[in-house]
Amino acid sequence: MTHAGGVQAHLPTLLGEVAGAPPYLAGLIEAKAAVEHGPAVGADGARVGQDFQALHAVLDAAQAGSALPDGATAHAALDDFVVRHRPPHR
Repeated sequence: MTHAGGVQAHLPTLLGEVAGAPPYLAGLIEAKAAVEHGPAVGADGARVGQDFQALHAVLDAAQAGSALPDGATAHAALDDFVVRHRPPHR
C-alpha cells in the first residue's frame, strides 16, 4: 500500500493494491455494495474466515509500518485556529 500518510477506505481500490488477495474478493465487495448488511450468498464461510484473518494481517502490517500517529495530534492548533477566526461575540 503506497499511501504516504493517507488511508484508503474504498474497498475496490484497496483490492487492487493488495497482492495475493483471493480472486473471489471482488465478488464479495460487489455483494456488500448490493445488500450492504445481508449475508454473502454462495460464500464459503470457513474459507472467508481464513482469508479475512490473512487480509487483516496485511492491514496490521501496514498500520505497524505507517508513520501516521495513533490518534489526532492537532487539537491545540485547531482550538487556536477556531478561537482566532471566530466572529466577535455580540
